[in-house]
Amino acid sequence: MTDLYLGIASLVITAISAAFWMRAIKRLEIPANRGLYIAAWLLAAASGIAALLGTPGWFGGIAAGAGALLSGLLLVTVAIGGQKVGGDVIQVGATIPQFTAIDEHGRLFDSHSLAGRPSLIKFFRGHW
Repeated sequence: MTDLYLGIASLVITAISAAFWMRAIKRLEIPANRGLYIAAWLLAAASGIAALLGTPGWFGGIAAGAGALLSGLLLVTVAIGGQKVGGDVIQVGATIPQFTAIDEHGRLFDSHSLAGRPSLIKFFRGHW
């Protein structure tokens, strides 16, 4: 019976922490210190594996497997998703250096075309 509860706990911990993580991603507020998330996912993975090594029953086994798998996936995405920031960071309100890039329509974009107008440029890198 304990393994059943351990499996359910694994899935619940994963679901709650993943919901907070996705909310932070949506708001672009991913914390620099991700220790609490990592600890929750390690706990969920360990609980799921421990439950699977016992006798959780079919329901507990599904919950334990899903919790361990999802928390493991989240741990991998955090491990490979680190974004390096160079020394040439552009501050808000500063003039951007001139660059060219391909826009969402496949056309060449030149930053020089923005000269003299306040603009917001958002560069997105997925966290998965």
